[in-house]
Amino acid sequence: MNNNTENIIEHVKKVLVNFLSQSDTEEFIKSIRVHANSFSELSEKISDLDKEQVDINFTEGISERVIVDKIITLAERLLLKEKYLDLLLDLAQYMIKIGNQSYALEILTDMKNFIGSEDEYRVHNGEANLLVSKIYWTQAQWDDCDFYLNEAYNNFKLAEFETGYAKCENMFGTLYGEKGEFKKALTHFETALIYLKKSDDISTQAMILTNLGIIYTIYGDFEKAIWNYKDAIEKFQKLNDKSRIARVYHNLGMLYTRMGEYYLALEHFNNSITLSIENQYLSNCAVSYIGKAFIYTKLKNLPLADAFTDKAMEFACKLNDTLSIADIYRIKGIIQSNLNNFELSEEFFESSIRLNDDFESQYNKAESSQELGNLLNGENRREEAENHLKSAEKIFKSIKKDE
Repeated sequence: MNNNTENIIEHVKKVLVNFLSQSDTEEFIKSIRVHANSFSELSEKISDLDKEQVDINFTEGISERVIVDKIITLAERLLLKEKYLDLLLDLAQYMIKIGNQSYALEILTDMKNFIGSEDEYRVHNGEANLLVSKIYWTQAQWDDCDFYLNEAYNNFKLAEFETGYAKCENMFGTLYGEKGEFKKALTHFETALIYLKKSDDISTQAMILTNLGIIYTIYGDFEKAIWNYKDAIEKFQKLNDKSRIARVYHNLGMLYTRMGEYYLALEHFNNSITLSIENQYLSNCAVSYIGKAFIYTKLKNLPLADAFTDKAMEFACKLNDTLSIADIYRIKGIIQSNLNNFELSEEFFESSIRLNDDFESQYNKAESSQELGNLLNGENRREEAENHLKSAEKIFKSIKKDE
């Protein structure tokens, strides 16, 4: 049984002790290990030729899908409905974290169908809708994200659950921030904190502080951004939430990148990646690899920059993370420009602009447009360059007006 399987089993064990008795938990974990070991033994009996022909990597062991299906089957039989729904939410969140968004969506859809129109479980329905909106947010499917986010808000409103309001306001802010509407994002984040004044939900508080840090970084208010990030880390440390600590380290890496403190940025990206790998936080690996790739373009280590963009692309494609793919194209464009491959560089920048335009990510579009404008200027294509540079300047000015 390999490390990946063992990591999944350990997470499952931590989850199940909140829902099952100690003896039931141990019995279940024992059955999972038997299943995993039998799978490994079976793989040893398959010839190398057969493995090659069907392209199976048996070293990965039993998949998380098999384990989670087994948990859900057991839980439906043993748990009361409320506990069962809590477990489904936890499993869906875990699937999102490790990059299996399609299965997370399947769990959440089944959960919502299981609840139906029962008023007693409005909060659970709201939490499920909120997670669905987050999945669509990562895929830049804004309409679907907005739809399920409003569904969640309505669920929480009917349940009079103020912490739910705060979570939705935080997600609305995240949605507007991704589209470059930072003033609206800031308003939603501040509203979210107001809803949490009487709450002891420090996890949601820390997530909002993290998002405020992102906005202040974009506005260039680095001191305020660092204060929010440090406050968020302290709260996540109290919860031992290493995945979210990893995300804050990534954001600090982005902040120090904007400040031109490249080695300090690398230190934070490395901390982020280490924690992300340890905790199977795939989406954070992707963005931190992108961050490192950009740093290496600044340090003129182009082979490393290219290697990190390739690895980031592997993660982003698995996650269907279109905006990360667009950012990878931008960095690929910078790499090729530095190698004097100007035609290829232009193609990468244009692909980045197109994707950001398709998915209404104005700030990222501006960054790519600026890079393309500078490239075209260097080729004496003044009129084309001016169009791209003006487009970028217009977006950056609109952000300045929001401050």
